[in-house]
Amino acid sequence: MNTLDMMVSNRSNALALHRHPAETIHLSAPESRSNTTLLSDYWLAWKKNLFRIILLSLLGAALALALGLLSNKTYTSRSSIKIETDPTRILSYDLDTSRQPSYINDDIYYNTQYKLLRNNDLARKVIAELDLSDYLLNEKPFAEPVYAVLSTVKPLIQQVRSYFPDAEEQQSTVKDEITPEEIFFNNLNINPVRRSRVIDISYKSQDPVLSEKVLDSYIQAFIGSRNLTRIASSEEAKDYLKGQIEQAKEKMQQAEGEMLKYAKKNNIVDTNADVSVIASNLALLNEEYIKAKSRRIDAESQFNNKKNISTYLNASADVVIQQKKQQLSSLQAEYNAKLDVFKPAYPEMLQLKRQIDELSTFINRESSSIHDNTRKNMQANYVAALDEEKKLKSEIDVLEKKLMSFYENSIGYTTLKRDVDTSRNLFEGLLQRMKEISVAAPVQDDRVSVVDSPSLPTRKDGLSYARMLLIGFGIGFLAASLFVMLREMLTPRIRDIHSLEAVAGPYPILSSIPKTRRSRLRNLASSNRHESMNPVIESLRYLRTTLRFGNSEGIPQTLHVTSPNATDGKSTVAIFLAASLVKSGKRVLLIDGDLRKPSIHKKLRLDNEVGLTNYVVHNDIKLHKYCFTDSACFMVISAGPATPDPVDILSSDNFARILAKCRTVFDHIIIDSPPVLGMADSLVLGNFADASLLV
Repeated sequence: MNTLDMMVSNRSNALALHRHPAETIHLSAPESRSNTTLLSDYWLAWKKNLFRIILLSLLGAALALALGLLSNKTYTSRSSIKIETDPTRILSYDLDTSRQPSYINDDIYYNTQYKLLRNNDLARKVIAELDLSDYLLNEKPFAEPVYAVLSTVKPLIQQVRSYFPDAEEQQSTVKDEITPEEIFFNNLNINPVRRSRVIDISYKSQDPVLSEKVLDSYIQAFIGSRNLTRIASSEEAKDYLKGQIEQAKEKMQQAEGEMLKYAKKNNIVDTNADVSVIASNLALLNEEYIKAKSRRIDAESQFNNKKNISTYLNASADVVIQQKKQQLSSLQAEYNAKLDVFKPAYPEMLQLKRQIDELSTFINRESSSIHDNTRKNMQANYVAALDEEKKLKSEIDVLEKKLMSFYENSIGYTTLKRDVDTSRNLFEGLLQRMKEISVAAPVQDDRVSVVDSPSLPTRKDGLSYARMLLIGFGIGFLAASLFVMLREMLTPRIRDIHSLEAVAGPYPILSSIPKTRRSRLRNLASSNRHESMNPVIESLRYLRTTLRFGNSEGIPQTLHVTSPNATDGKSTVAIFLAASLVKSGKRVLLIDGDLRKPSIHKKLRLDNEVGLTNYVVHNDIKLHKYCFTDSACFMVISAGPATPDPVDILSSDNFARILAKCRTVFDHIIIDSPPVLGMADSLVLGNFADASLLV
């Protein structure tokens, strides 16, 4: 529910013309505004402007229908072509051998084809073939009445431009004349189908037969241009290859002559055979040398390792020595066993001792002999391997010197022969390529094929009139609704307690009064039982109580009631306060100080022929007595006839004198003043009041 929010102003901060500052009364604010309240505000604003929204929606529908009726109908012919990256391979070769298949190259290739499809040369060729230049320049998108209106308005526009010669001159220099090719491409639509090699092509015009003919001619011109390009490329390639073949032939013959002269001069017959024999022998010797070197290293390693090994280790592998060692171990074990029974000098013990010594001597002698023989054999093997390595090394050195000498003698011949081979290979390659181009050139390029032939359009383009009406109505409805919502959201209004607190600053909010219909305003002052629980009456009573008990001196004697804008409810509040004070036994005077747009006499149904302006100007005053019950009445001074300068009347001495007289007669004086914004009347009236109440 919308509310009328009120506060008591402080003279020191708001209205400097107040004579007596009013005490402020602080009340607790209600809870924050919910999203439901915001939506309800937007809904109320939408319902309030529903007539305008419907009117704008109908206007949008009418404009859409007018646009459809005044637009010339067009017909679109459609076709599809397929472009392959590689042609059908009749031969194993083709003119183009440089492009390798890849996704990147495919993208580049197709983007190039899309650009070639919108080629100005193709457009000019089709326009000239079908004689479309005048037709394209004279084709108009709208009906003749539109251009008749424009021809009427055009002189006025030129007349306005004549007042700005600089701008007209600049515009004339910048503006370019449109060409038939530009109009042609505006009517032509090329749409590649995603994830395929198919391209949809369409052309629109006001003639369905012409649309089909133009599209067919354009596709055939595109295919023909590719074949012409292929033939031209083959002819250029042939001319280029002919020149290169003649140059290669001359170079080959010259190189062969120089090679023969050099071979004859240096007695060189065939160098390839000699080089291969020497090189193969050198390779075999290198292999044998590597093996001999490996054998020498093994023999040297064995010799160095074995010469430091003891006799027992060298002879450990001999069978006889192993048997003798086993016998020695048995005798030593027997001797040690009998030593516990017999003494060493016992004959049997002496015999065992002698046998042990003989076996030990035999083992040592045989081990030493084996060690010496092994060392000599290893030394002999090492010397033999070393001699073989040195011999092979010397033979390798001889062959290397022989090969280097041969290279030095035949280096010139080798160079000349290489030149001859290179020239011959180049000459043969050019001849082969010349043959391939001669065979492949007549083959037609089949990478472009027609999938769907151009069709004769049977239906006009665009939407039906019913759809245009619906779309126009919908666009107008949405635009108008959006405008209403934005205006409601962006308009600076006080919609709740919190927004009022942000504007009021230090001034307190006294109460909130629900907004009610105008037909019930006249009954707000009554106190009938059936309206005792009316929320508007209850909130106004709360305001009266706040003014009475929230101020140390009670309700101010002279109370100035104003508001930021008109129709905020200030006059209603003033009437109720007057009626409420009368009920409490006070003598109350209600003055209509709104000389610009008075409303008190209308709300109370009083005569306004004589009022405040009559007293100030002519000292003629008339007080109206308004009674809402038999015992509850208050006096009213209406605004009176309209005056050209309300501020001078309100700031005059006569007005000050009437207020002074009224202070001596009435307990409370309530002044209803004009709105604060844009008018000085409220400031003047606030200067005579004890406090100001802002609604």
